[in-house]
Amino acid sequence: MENENLDLDIKPAGNKDLWLFLIIVDIIFLCVFGFFIYKHFSARLFEAPAPAVAAQAETVDVPEITETDIVATNEPIVVDSVAAAPVSNTEAAAVVQEAPKTQEVKPAETVPAEVAQPEKKESVLVKVNPKSKYRRVTFRWFGEGKKVSIVSGFTMAKPQALKKRGDYWETTLSIAPGAYKFLYIVDGKNTLDPYSEEKDGRSYIVIE
Repeated sequence: MENENLDLDIKPAGNKDLWLFLIIVDIIFLCVFGFFIYKHFSARLFEAPAPAVAAQAETVDVPEITETDIVATNEPIVVDSVAAAPVSNTEAAAVVQEAPKTQEVKPAETVPAEVAQPEKKESVLVKVNPKSKYRRVTFRWFGEGKKVSIVSGFTMAKPQALKKRGDYWETTLSIAPGAYKFLYIVDGKNTLDPYSEEKDGRSYIVIE
């Protein structure tokens, strides 16, 4: 009897272990099955909205830029030189006419050149003779005239005639060093030497 009671006590314990094993297997199966189901549905839940967003982005309306808007913005517009249409000569001429006129630059006023001065000629030539206290002075008159003479203190206030030498008149006198005033008498008129200094209404020379 004691052995039978022992067998009865052992059997229920084996059944409990079996049920516990089956429950654990069921739990593992449910977990694995649930994981696959979650993975399958989660991929659809997170990936499905993407095409909708893309489709919505494609249907976004872009406002057109009118000519009025371009003028109001007052910003430069860059035109592609390849895509731009060729401009005719008439349109180019119209653009040139509408362009603002640049201020004309007036040429600088030319300063009139100075009046050409007559070439200075040697009308009085002085030669020094070391052996003499007098100087050999040659007077020349460059100009027109039929009769020319010279008058001064070294001529004792008497006119001294000049001789014609090509395009001028000439005479040579012996004069002591000093300052002198003189005049030419051309056809009876007192005339200054244009190539000598002037003093008190007379031509003036200094002989050293």
